[in-house]
Amino acid sequence: MIVITGMRAEARIASAPGVSVFACGGNVGLRAPAIRHAVSSGAPAIVSFGIAGGLLPHMRPGDWIVASGVCAGGRRIEADEAWRSRLAERLPGAEIGDIVSVPSPVRRTHQKRYLQTATGACGVDMESFQAAALARELGVPFAAVRVVADPLERELPPAVHSGLQPDGSVALAEVVDSLAREPGQILSLSRVALDAFVAFRALLNGREKLGPRFASLVCPTVVAGAGRLAEPVRRPAGAVQPA
Repeated sequence: MIVITGMRAEARIASAPGVSVFACGGNVGLRAPAIRHAVSSGAPAIVSFGIAGGLLPHMRPGDWIVASGVCAGGRRIEADEAWRSRLAERLPGAEIGDIVSVPSPVRRTHQKRYLQTATGACGVDMESFQAAALARELGVPFAAVRVVADPLERELPPAVHSGLQPDGSVALAEVVDSLAREPGQILSLSRVALDAFVAFRALLNGREKLGPRFASLVCPTVVAGAGRLAEPVRRPAGAVQPA
């Protein structure tokens, strides 16, 4: 099982035996060779997991989204129907709908409204479409589950543009530098941090409901050690564990 996230904090929550986690910092292409290798070594499915922006007025921080499909640049890829149904069963009350992926954080409410009108999506992130395209290329099932962090009306401060390293870790020096240049964004950033706290708490609670292999029925790939980021290793043919 391969899990693709944006942030290392999301990756730590996703980690479990039988799971290979790749924190991509918004650019799945940087980890694509390792992901292709994992699939060629036996990893049977890809799921996108983490936080997202909400695009519908009723969605609040901590709300779950189970993707029916993902879209970007006029293209759409359907999520695996049976898998997404199992995910929805484990997350009662989750919003079922599309996730649109963008190359950078969507800061303004009017931009979120435009995305929703143009695509019909209920959530926005940076990784899910890239993950789905890779799954399609490799011929493995794909699903996406995300938690709303910033709701529709939340305006994001400039610091969020520089807040993430390519490996998914927080770029603290860049965030501090942004705050030094524009100290007026401190209040806005504190609101975003509170939203993120609520979202990560929901992400952690929901991770237990999803089960170690995200409700997948396919055979997982064993990784070296639980609770850490690791590259997958081969498991014996025919060895199956339940999700």
